[in-house]
Amino acid sequence: MSDKLGDEKSAKTKREKKDDGGKRADKSGGRVSSVGRALRTVYDETLREDVPDDFLDLLGKLS
Repeated sequence: MSDKLGDEKSAKTKREKKDDGGKRADKSGGRVSSVGRALRTVYDETLREDVPDDFLDLLGKLS
């Protein structure tokens, strides 16, 4: 019978940890998404930049 009680405590502890983890995930999820947006913005800006002429010359020499 003590095993059953131990299992119930264990299940309750797991639920509590899961609930706490969800709260933490929500808070960090906001930070993660703002960092993700910032990285996407920088990446998009980089894609729109022109390729330097020197780099194009070097690529031309490879072929």
